[in-house]
Amino acid sequence: MVTRSPTGNRRDTITVGVDGSAESLNAAAWAAREARRRGMALQVVHVDDGPPHPTGLRELDAPAGRERGTLDSAIRALTHGNPSGDIIAGTLTGPPAPALVNAARESAALVVGSRGRTALEGFLVGSVALAVTAKALCPVVLIRAPRPRRFLPRRAAPEPVVVGVDLDHSCDAVLAQAFTAAALREAPVIVVHAWSVPLLKDTSSGIPEPETTKRRQLSEVVGPWLSKYPHTPVTERLVHSTAGHTLRESGESAGLLVLGRRTNPAERLGRTLHSVIHHVHCPVFVVPHE
Repeated sequence: MVTRSPTGNRRDTITVGVDGSAESLNAAAWAAREARRRGMALQVVHVDDGPPHPTGLRELDAPAGRERGTLDSAIRALTHGNPSGDIIAGTLTGPPAPALVNAARESAALVVGSRGRTALEGFLVGSVALAVTAKALCPVVLIRAPRPRRFLPRRAAPEPVVVGVDLDHSCDAVLAQAFTAAALREAPVIVVHAWSVPLLKDTSSGIPEPETTKRRQLSEVVGPWLSKYPHTPVTERLVHSTAGHTLRESGESAGLLVLGRRTNPAERLGRTLHSVIHHVHCPVFVVPHE
């Protein structure tokens, strides 16, 4: 069922922004699947930032006209693939990033398409996707354009959900999203922590080696989630390397990469997160937390 109404804010809704690009259409399809998994409604939003009235200039009016058909095209594609889904459709006006953030301020997640790549610079994330990721109050999922299909066995095991954790700060909100996503997919979870403190052994002081301490901390963080999700396979991975490199590498084999974004200082993306979302091809689930 498609509801045409001004966009609302519901915690049982997944919001997706569409602009007609291959990335945003793939984002809409991903969001629809995720909404079905979670038993939630899907809110599809298009932001019209073109001229409100015809200008008489073809170079301005023609693109604006095509953009205004974007929402209808996305809805047709989604209802064709899932005619029984609960879809809320809405068009907003104004700058895209603030409009999307406002539309999804109480949603379970905001899904947006990120841009393509160049041969020299690798993947590039558009300015709207970056701004939304930095400012949204709800989790943001960044989706790439579809990749060429790989041959997979008919009953291939689900790709793992990889979650990056920072042992110096609380990461319960990040782990909650990762384990929820994995349980819905019947997929394993790989919990990754990367660190770059030099490995110095000093047995004379009686102080545990840094690696031993890190392993203990990681196990303590993951332990409660093993009890909450006893049927979810979990691997703990401690890597002596930079976080950006480790997470980019881990994302190569992941079905979903879950990362945290600290809201203090607000509206800033850390260096690691900025690096990862520019280069990882799988969906990246960014969770704001204190």
